[in-house]
Amino acid sequence: MKKKWISLLVVIMLFTVGTAVYAHGTDQEISIFNFDEMLPFMKQMHPNWSDEQLEDMYNDCHGYGDSNREEYMNR
Repeated sequence: MKKKWISLLVVIMLFTVGTAVYAHGTDQEISIFNFDEMLPFMKQMHPNWSDEQLEDMYNDCHGYGDSNREEYMNR
């Protein structure tokens, strides 16, 4: 009976550690697009908007630089 509990505990720990490692790894792979890279997609979604309006929307959503991204996302 003791061996079953130890085995179960080991399996639970492996899944927990594996999930944490996976989550950390995928967080690092998120790519951050700048305005110039996003502009063609944004024009496709909002064809009647000017470049200035699109840039304002981009800055409202992403901040005015990469340093603001983490602060904005933690709100």
